[in-house]
Amino acid sequence: MELQQLHYFQTVARLEHMTKAAEELRIAQPSLSKTIARLEEDLGVPLFERQHRQIKLNRFGELFLNRVERVFMEINEGKREIMEAMNFEEHTIRMAVTIPRVLPDLVGSFLKENPHVRFQQFVHSMSRMKEQLKNGEVDYCISSIPLEMMKILYGNRL
Repeated sequence: MELQQLHYFQTVARLEHMTKAAEELRIAQPSLSKTIARLEEDLGVPLFERQHRQIKLNRFGELFLNRVERVFMEINEGKREIMEAMNFEEHTIRMAVTIPRVLPDLVGSFLKENPHVRFQQFVHSMSRMKEQLKNGEVDYCISSIPLEMMKILYGNRL
């Protein structure tokens, strides 16, 4: 069973007309009919009652349509969550600090101008903070150690 079959089934169920569904899906009507027939064969039951040129969901089709709609709803929700996570990562600044109380004063005006940006703060020892910076786990470090010492440690990275 493929998502495309489910999409085709959903369209036929909504329109209750094979030719109109084929036109909307931009495929040949015989191809659509074969796809629906294969789906019914896979499921072992007919999903539609066919009378001449009319097609209507039967009891099995109604049950299955309910599940198919849930499948697509879950897939769309998954896509939305991925997009949200991508946007979150793109607008997140990861910062390691040894003295977190200075952050509000340092980033307050930046956040007013850039409300879409989020800061992810890590409070660690100097050795862990250096490791995070070296491994690219954080974007910036704020520490009580003088900048010259950090330059000695990291050279041109700063």
